[in-house]
Amino acid sequence: MSSRRQSLRAFVAFLVTWSFLLLTVTGIVLYVVPQGRVAYWVEWTLAGLGKDDWADVHMIFGGLFIATGVIHLYYNWKPFKKYLAERAAGHLRVKRELVLSLAACIVLVAFSVLEWPPVSWVFDLNDDIKESWVIDPDYEPPFGHAEEVSLAGLALRQDIDLDAAVRALREQGLVLTGTQERIEDIARANELTPMEVYRIIKPLERPRTPPSVLSPEAVEAKYAGTGVGRKTLAQISEEVGVDPRLSRQRL
Repeated sequence: MSSRRQSLRAFVAFLVTWSFLLLTVTGIVLYVVPQGRVAYWVEWTLAGLGKDDWADVHMIFGGLFIATGVIHLYYNWKPFKKYLAERAAGHLRVKRELVLSLAACIVLVAFSVLEWPPVSWVFDLNDDIKESWVIDPDYEPPFGHAEEVSLAGLALRQDIDLDAAVRALREQGLVLTGTQERIEDIARANELTPMEVYRIIKPLERPRTPPSVLSPEAVEAKYAGTGVGRKTLAQISEEVGVDPRLSRQRL
């Protein structure tokens, strides 16, 4: 019975170790993956896994790490209590270390919520890495989660003649089941990315004459989900064809 218990304790200890290692790997990957709007648009993968796959693995092993950590502590509770007693007997100021470590965690939480340096530098680096994946304007979808709408919906949103879009796609050899088929489903059925499907029909967009002043509703419709909130004023000005100095002046 003792041998079986020891085997189970060893099994749990190894689970804790592997869970920690996998959490470390998946945590690093999730730190550097592109923004969701980009990852889904270009169907980003690493080692054959997409962003959602990496997130799922991270979540599962996070739960496993917590569960096995609790079991590991249960099996080692007596040695743990003995260790604390010996340290206390050795005049180690356990109470002081406990309070200091708790205070350090509270400070980190506060700095994270308030986005104060140096914690904010970690967030800034994360944003820079994620945005660095956008090496071409086509990597940005025309609007948030454009891959999830139907071909008809995309054509309506981007002012594209639907029949012309269907012809253009079929001329390129793409197989379609109907205009209500989602862009990402069309892409997967034809072994393409949503970005590549959109590239085929993008030239069919009718030119629009933008008003000199956009209403809040027009701004929302045009830029929602495009990551505009993370861009600099100079970047936005360049995209809309406005001199940055004029943008600053108007603001």
